[in-house]
Formats: sequence, C-alpha cells, structure tokens
Amino acid sequence: MPKPPRQMPLVTPLAAMKLKPVAVDRSGALVRLQTLRADAVTPGIAEWLSDPAIMEGLNAPQSAMGLDAFRAYVASFDNLRRNLILISDLAGGKPLGLLFVDVDLRHRLGSAHVVIGEGEHRRMDVVYDATRVLMWHVFTERKLEKLTFAPLSRNRAAVAACRIGMLRLEGELKSHRIDGRTGERVDQMLFAMTLDEFRQRMTAMVEPPVFTGPGVASRHVVDHLTAAGWKPAGSR
Repeated sequence: MPKPPRQMPLVTPLAAMKLKPVAVDRSGALVRLQTLRADAVTPGIAEWLSDPAIMEGLNAPQSAMGLDAFRAYVASFDNLRRNLILISDLAGGKPLGLLFVDVDLRHRLGSAHVVIGEGEHRRMDVVYDATRVLMWHVFTERKLEKLTFAPLSRNRAAVAACRIGMLRLEGELKSHRIDGRTGERVDQMLFAMTLDEFRQRMTAMVEPPVFTGPGVASRHVVDHLTAAGWKPAGSR
C-alpha cells in the first residue's frame, strides 16, 4: 500500500535563509534604543500616533489606533526587514519616541523614520543622538551599506535633524506624496549616508562617541574608528 505523501513543514522565507530577528538594545550619550515588544506598549506610547504633530510628520490622518490595535501592529514587525525600535531617555527610562527601520537585505539598504512622542522631547540633541546610535548599529553591526531618511519637506524638525546629522541631501521629490488630511500633493526630501561616508566622518571625530549595550565589546567603537583611519586628538 503506498504511503501518503509527506507534508513538508512550513518554512518562511526568513527561516529558509537562516535569518533570525534582531533584538536591538544600544545606548548613546542621551538615549537608549530597544526593540519594541507588544507587551511593552503603554497607553502613552499608543496615544503618540493620535498627536496632530506626529500625524503631520507621518503624513497620516489623525485617528487613534487604540492600545490593543497598536500592540497588534507592533507584533506585525519581524524585526529584521521591518524594525520598530523604542527611543527612551537613558537617565530615567522615559519613552521618548520610535524609530521605524525598513531593511533591504539583498541590497544592504536601510530606510529610517524618527517619531518623537511628546513636544518637550522634540529637541535636536535627542534626535541627533538617536540617529547616531542607529547609524553605528546598522553600519557596524547589521552590515548595511546605506541608510536613508525621507522626511516630508514641511517637516522642518526632521529636515533639520538630517542636516545636523551630516546626512547628504540626495534630492527633493516634488509633489511626491498626497497629504493624508487635505488631499494636496506634498514634496519629500531624501537624505542619505553610505558606509564609506560614515567611515569618512569617523576620521573627523574629536573623541569616540558613546555606543554601548549588551554584547558590545569595550573596544568596539575605538577599533572601528582606528580601522577608518581615526587618530586621537593628542596624536594628530
């Protein structure tokens, strides 16, 4: 008697490539970046996405998602190709904002968007430190070769953060998006940094930046700086 056909186990594309989710836990001088888990979502974090200022930056209509719906949304991220990272205050642990990072594994590209939850925390030093920690993570640990940010032209805070972070302006896309509230077409800017540009900026640093976290070697930053050609200020 013939045996019934053997059912092959369901293998997802990521499992087929033997790739696993990446749990981020990295800190800078001011902020800590951690992969956001669904069970860590608080009502305060869920309410961020109903803030008019945030919705304007995301080009989304103002509508409250609700705590349960937002937790389900967080759970939908695979934290490899689609990453959702919580930005917290390093000193007190207060949640400050979110980092959305899409990764193209084949082309080693990352595309990031920063959301700062409350107006009092929308400071350049917070956004700059979060962006800097993200760049060290994606370029020295995730082995990406390019990182982009694409804020709407009207999002002045995000545009200013990209300029302060020394990202290169690749272009401005005219009438590229449709306003989620008015239906009008809006411009979008594209800022980027390549791995080579990141290494070039290393050589101009006066002192090593703060980049710490579980599993980060004590010489991780210095070794990468040295490999890029950086020299301590006293030896220049």
